[in-house]
Amino acid sequence: MHRTSMGPIVSASTALVATVAFACAGCTTNGPTPAAAPTAPALEPATASVPAQASGNPVSAADVQALWAPVAAAAAEGGYVAWGTVVDAQTGEVLLDADASVAHTTASTTKTLAAFSALTHLDPTVTLATSALLGGDNQTLYLDSEGDLLLGAGTSEDTDVSGRAGLQTLANDTAAALAQRGVTSVTLNWRGTLFDGASHLSSWDAQEVGSYEGHVGPMAIDAGRTFEGANDFYADAPGHVAQVFASALTSAGVSVSLGEAGEPPAGASPLASVSSAPMGEQLRWMLAHSDNTLADQYCRFAARAAGAPTTYEGATSTIESTLTSAGIPTDGLFLEDCSGLSSNDKISANTLVGVLKASYTGQGTGADTIRLLPWAGLVGTLSQRMNEAPAAGNVQAKTGSLQEVTSLSGSVRTRSGRLLLVSIGNDQVTDGAYATRGYLDAFEEGLAGLN
Repeated sequence: MHRTSMGPIVSASTALVATVAFACAGCTTNGPTPAAAPTAPALEPATASVPAQASGNPVSAADVQALWAPVAAAAAEGGYVAWGTVVDAQTGEVLLDADASVAHTTASTTKTLAAFSALTHLDPTVTLATSALLGGDNQTLYLDSEGDLLLGAGTSEDTDVSGRAGLQTLANDTAAALAQRGVTSVTLNWRGTLFDGASHLSSWDAQEVGSYEGHVGPMAIDAGRTFEGANDFYADAPGHVAQVFASALTSAGVSVSLGEAGEPPAGASPLASVSSAPMGEQLRWMLAHSDNTLADQYCRFAARAAGAPTTYEGATSTIESTLTSAGIPTDGLFLEDCSGLSSNDKISANTLVGVLKASYTGQGTGADTIRLLPWAGLVGTLSQRMNEAPAAGNVQAKTGSLQEVTSLSGSVRTRSGRLLLVSIGNDQVTDGAYATRGYLDAFEEGLAGLN
């Protein structure tokens, strides 16, 4: 959390976002489109977490296909589809092509596309400000935010990633600034919208996964959850933030009446501000914890920076155009969201591995994507998977999980140090995909064990 206390000092920065959710989520909110997010046309290429030169012993396609055989056999026996591809990162040789050109539902591995788009269009060093501003009448206080859904938190280093601590800090600093001005009573208004179109997809509710994602918008505590760890979100997260902020101000000695949602007037005087963690840190956190709301929030910011509508359609079309511009194949690509929560989303293994290849080679400004993925046995949704040698610390991947889908997309380092790019999954598992993900883990462990 970055804190800025302002008597008559100014607030702000501009850009990007935060949120929380797991993988497996209707409501419409329209409002003004805020100022354009800062773009990052000159991001330096990432220094990948792998060497640029070829290293380790080459891996044979026969060995990879032998490791894949149990995955394919289990799928045939279970009546579902196993898909995937493995590519030698150094040479580009395709070592496995299992239905790789066909688009499948890939669940949260979709977030690698979201991260690539965000890193292409947005500056990972930028933070988001949430500010309190006082109207010219000295009686109306405005709570404004650039899209921070964790209100100053959002990285793995934070002890409180909900944002409550940041909001409390903002309230304390605001109360102190009001006291300096002799103001003891205010009406609190707040920003209620940030993007165009729906803030939550109705198709998620139709698929009975609507409780796994909150609402995109200007601000939220814990991405809008009703309590820590909940798969239940406030329909009006900014309004809830305003209520909590008002309560904190009251405790600090300010008499507060709740007003209404709206934009602060021009010329409102900044009193205090808190800032989020940098965008790059929040994207790392999003990928590690498979945060659905954060993924869709960042996609809206990327769309705005790219000059597209700040709707779900604008966000997903920005992903597709970004991939195409980077030379990544998009055959069969169809997205309703950027989180992978909708089972209507379809992506091929070739598209997923294409993002990894572009990132590995430092192509474009989305090159940080591969570096931000969680590590097996160590981080986030992979912390309890593949947590023994040789895979632990040698598999870096984004997980995906829906009722009928399990997937992984990332990299594997072999015993000799060869880097492989791997996108794999099981789709249409009508008996439940959770029980089949062991086959995918065993495949990755087998790759890590190759000499």
